[in-house]
Amino acid sequence: MEEQLVTLATDHYTSAEVLKARLEAEGIECYLRNVHLIQGDPAEGVRIQIKSSDVEKALRLMHLWRSEQEKTVQGKQREVRRILVPVDFSDFSRNACLYALNLAQKLKAEIKVLHVYYAPIVDLVPITDAYSIQVDMDINLREMEQGARKGLVEFVRDIRQYAAGKGMEGIKIGYSLREGITEDEIARMAEDYKPGIIVLGTKGKGEKQSDIIGSVVYRVLDRTRVPVLAIPEHCAYDASKEVKNIAYATDFDDGDFVAIRRLLSIVSEFKVEIHCVHLSKDAKKTWDEVRMENLREYFGKVRKKLKVHCHLLEGEDSIKEVADFAAEHKIDLFSMINRKRGLLARLFNPGITRKLIHQSSIPLLIFRA
Repeated sequence: MEEQLVTLATDHYTSAEVLKARLEAEGIECYLRNVHLIQGDPAEGVRIQIKSSDVEKALRLMHLWRSEQEKTVQGKQREVRRILVPVDFSDFSRNACLYALNLAQKLKAEIKVLHVYYAPIVDLVPITDAYSIQVDMDINLREMEQGARKGLVEFVRDIRQYAAGKGMEGIKIGYSLREGITEDEIARMAEDYKPGIIVLGTKGKGEKQSDIIGSVVYRVLDRTRVPVLAIPEHCAYDASKEVKNIAYATDFDDGDFVAIRRLLSIVSEFKVEIHCVHLSKDAKKTWDEVRMENLREYFGKVRKKLKVHCHLLEGEDSIKEVADFAAEHKIDLFSMINRKRGLLARLFNPGITRKLIHQSSIPLLIFRA
C-alpha cells in the first residue's frame, strides 16, 4: 500500500522550491502541490508534501535550520525601555496604567500616556451666514481640545500621585494628546515614540455591531508590529501579585521563534515558568509532540534554566479549554501570535485571540505574525 503524504508547510513558490531542495539534499523525498506552470496558486499557496514516515526527521531539520538562522540575530532584540499606554480616562484604562507602572518599574522603563480625541469635520453648504457657523465650529473644536487636554493632565497627575505613593516616583511618566481616529493615532505614535510594548485596557464584548467587527486592540494589531498587552475589563490589578506562570499559545508557526525571543525580553526581570500550549480539535500526537519539543528546546536556548512545561490540549470549545487550563495552572499572563484575518473570517469564525480579548479575565500579550 502506498505511503500517505502529509503537508509539511504551505508557502509561495520560490520558498517552497528552496525548502524542497534542502529537504531532498537530506534524503527526504518531496512533492509540491498547487503549482501552476511556474507560479504557485496565490489563493492557496504551494504545499510541500512528504511521506508520513519522514515527518519527524523533516521537522527536526527545519527546527535546526531556524535555530541557525536565529543565531545571526541573537542579542539584537531591543529591550523594553519605553511603554505606550493609550487611555480614554475610564476605569479599565486606569487599570492598564497600573499594570504598565509595575512593568516599567521591573524593566526600568519610561511610560508615555496617550489620549486620542476625535473632532468630526463637517462640510458646510455655502449659505449667507457660513462665516458665523465656521466661527462657532472653531470655538467648539478649541473647547473640545481644551477639555481633552484638561482630562489628560488630570489623569496623568493621578497616576503620578499613585506611583509616588507606591515608591515608584522614579518612573518617568510623560503624556501626549492627539486628534484623529484612535487606532490610527496609536500606530503613528508607536512609529514616532518607538515603544517596546503597548499596554491597552479593553472592554468586554457588547451588543453593538462595532464590538462584533473589532475592538481597538484588534485594530491596533493590524496597524503596528509592536507587541500589545491587553488588560481585560474584569482583570483587577493586584500590586502584591507577581507574574509567575505564563502560557504561550502556539499553532506551530514560523513566527513563534521571533515571538518567543520578544516575550522573554519583556518578562526578563520576572521569575516565571512557561506553559507552552497547543490547542486542536484533532491532535496529531506524534507530529505535535515533536514540534512541541522543538519549541521547548528553543525556549531553553534563549533563556537558560527556564522551566518550560508543554501541553497538548484537544477539544471543540477553545475558550472553555483555555479557561480550564488557566485555572488549573494558575496562569497570570497569556501570550500568543495574532494573524491578520479577513473581515468575513472575523465575523463568522472569530479567532481565539479575539475571543480571549472579549471574554478573558487574564492579561493577554499579543504579537503580530
